[in-house]
Amino acid sequence: MEIIIGRNAQNGQLNLLSGNKTGVYGAANSVPRSVSRRHCRIEVLPNGTYSVENLKMENDTYVNGIAVFKKTVTTSDVIELGGEHYKLDWDAVQKFVQSLVPPPPKTCDIRPLKRIWMRYEEETNAIQSNMAKKNAIRSVAGALGTLGMISFFILPEDLGFFRVFFMVIGFIITLAMVVIALNDSKKAPIKKKMLQQKLRDNYVCPNCKKFFNMDYDLLTRQYDNCPYCKAKFIK
Repeated sequence: MEIIIGRNAQNGQLNLLSGNKTGVYGAANSVPRSVSRRHCRIEVLPNGTYSVENLKMENDTYVNGIAVFKKTVTTSDVIELGGEHYKLDWDAVQKFVQSLVPPPPKTCDIRPLKRIWMRYEEETNAIQSNMAKKNAIRSVAGALGTLGMISFFILPEDLGFFRVFFMVIGFIITLAMVVIALNDSKKAPIKKKMLQQKLRDNYVCPNCKKFFNMDYDLLTRQYDNCPYCKAKFIK
């Protein structure tokens, strides 16, 4: 990584340049005119040290008070530029270097979502199982109710009391089943809607809070990153 050090021509601040990235530091006109726009180059070395190199023979570059053309330095060395010995701000250089390094990729731990999805499936299956049981009970009760009502027509007339009794019982059973069925038909969708809303609130990316509209196994098989914010999944 190479950084060109110089004086910003517009405002006289310290100017740092690397590729298309520019950083300006210090107060206006804080850098003397003896520092040129492209005064020296600093290279960041792999071992954590730096190499400073003068870009023109007419430029003045000093390391610890000694004029140099090229020298390996550390942040404990004092670098001065120009005839006025402008002291280079190492904090500004390091801050600029950090701005050039891409931030580490975002991550999000989606492992807790597995339990949220499993609980949603368990509760949904419980609702469906309960409805199936009630439907079976209603079918049996409905058959008994129907049998009770038609018994009025199939029993002999001399069993008049029993004919009326079974018909009334059959009517009551049928009416009760209709009322229960209507009540269940209202409750089940409400319970399902509440479960779905709970899932939408909790089954989300821990980073961007976007809802994952797929089951956990499919999500982990199909994606390594969040499809919305691109954070890397911790599975």
